[in-house]
Amino acid sequence: MARFADVLESNPAPRALGDVRLRYEPSMLIGETAKGLGTWRSSLVWAAGFSFLVFSVGALVLQWDTSVVLTLLVLGGLLVAAAVRLERLEKRQRRFVANFGTVSLRLDFTSPIAGYPRTLVVPFDSVRAAELLQQEDGAACLCVDFEKDRALLREVLVAHIPESQRAEAERLERVLKGAFGLGAPPPPPEAPPADESSFE
Repeated sequence: MARFADVLESNPAPRALGDVRLRYEPSMLIGETAKGLGTWRSSLVWAAGFSFLVFSVGALVLQWDTSVVLTLLVLGGLLVAAAVRLERLEKRQRRFVANFGTVSLRLDFTSPIAGYPRTLVVPFDSVRAAELLQQEDGAACLCVDFEKDRALLREVLVAHIPESQRAEAERLERVLKGAFGLGAPPPPPEAPPADESSFE
């Protein structure tokens, strides 16, 4: 805790970096992305899905061929399922909380395939690295590597960091490394040079 306070004082982290906003509470550093909003894409898929379901009911009432009714029903169901998943992905939010009281890192994110929200709590002792990496689009991202259930995992804390914020990102990297105990301890102060004297 004292080490984090020292590192934060000498390397103040910014209030916003890349795609996250940072805030400080007693004994906690919190970073979170803005909560996403549904877009026209998910609305369009919802509308298409319900349209196919309505058409399938109409086809059933009009006693169309069974294969046509089933095709419309399956397409409607698939589109509704796709709309649910797309909406989850659009509304996903990523958050991390470095809690210096409990000495743990909480990671809130959305699973990439199903789009379900997930939370992991990682003790600081399980964090193996915190470093800036290059993204494919040329921006940088700040990641942590940690051990969980005998596996080494990686999670992105901050993404889409432009080159103009590189210095701020490096400061946050130093702050987190200091908090996780990954940085080298500061060197001891140098002793003042002794007065040279000669005895003749």
